[in-house]
Amino acid sequence: PALTPPKSSGPPPKSPQSSSRYDSSLGLLTRKFTNLISTSLTRTVDLNTAAASLGVAKRRIYDITNVLEGVGVVEKRSKN
Repeated sequence: PALTPPKSSGPPPKSPQSSSRYDSSLGLLTRKFTNLISTSLTRTVDLNTAAASLGVAKRRIYDITNVLEGVGVVEKRSKN
């Protein structure tokens, strides 16, 4: 059987600017995290400091760094 998109029964999705879900998305968080790195004089960021600065759990920062490391955008300098 062919797959089709579900029929919409509700209002259209909110724009990214007005959606609180977008505000906490990994995409936006990744953008904010990479901005932290680019504005750092040493181009390094402490993950605990980044989590506190961005107001998220350290686990979310790990999710981001693992993906960015996997695609060669960042490299981890040390553990902890």
